[in-house]
Amino acid sequence: MYDASFDAGGARPWLWAIRIVAVLAVILASSALGQMPGAPVLQNAWATPGMVGALDIAGGSGGSVYAAAVSWTPGAGRFEVSGGVGYGTQTGARSSGVYGARVAVPFGGASSAIGFAAFAGIGGGGGSRLTSGPQLDSLSSTTEVPIGAAIGWRHAIGAAHGLSVFATPAYVFRSGGNGGNKGLARVGIGADFGITNALGVTVGGDLGQTRPRGFGGPSGALFGVGASYAFGRR
Repeated sequence: MYDASFDAGGARPWLWAIRIVAVLAVILASSALGQMPGAPVLQNAWATPGMVGALDIAGGSGGSVYAAAVSWTPGAGRFEVSGGVGYGTQTGARSSGVYGARVAVPFGGASSAIGFAAFAGIGGGGGSRLTSGPQLDSLSSTTEVPIGAAIGWRHAIGAAHGLSVFATPAYVFRSGGNGGNKGLARVGIGADFGITNALGVTVGGDLGQTRPRGFGGPSGALFGVGASYAFGRR
């Protein structure tokens, strides 16, 4: 987001750097794989106006998800809409498409070092059993609805790089699979790294309540890594 204080002679390097870090808040953690089954629930606490695209890999012991995601925030920065589509793989079962979408509302100042946000999303996907072994884990024909909050901290590193870390406690309602409807309490932890003011990398994972493998839900921790590009940022 352009600011007149960035002009030569009037810029404050520390403020410019903090706002660069704000761009990082819309990497994987914001576009976040939607919320796709089989991927961790990650959400950063800030939203920067504009559009960000990301390529992501996520999963755990139950399978993997390969996806593309995009997020958009209007000029006022009052909310963020994100979504993604991907391809889920699972041993002993057909691979299948997965999808996810999410809305997040940030609270706090645009240049503050500590931020908060609330979010809700929906995602789905799944496959069918092919072998006599365990059925699908996270990708087992499920609809997933996470509702939660995020708290984050960010720090500028030099004039063009930054780091943001965040925690995402969420209640994840799951419908489908072999175990019917079930709600799980999960906690995500992630970090965004700014390579430039347009390119970033996010790593993270979540853990918490689980379901037995084959019942349509995570049976352990989930992890994810992604790379993003903020369009229009130079």
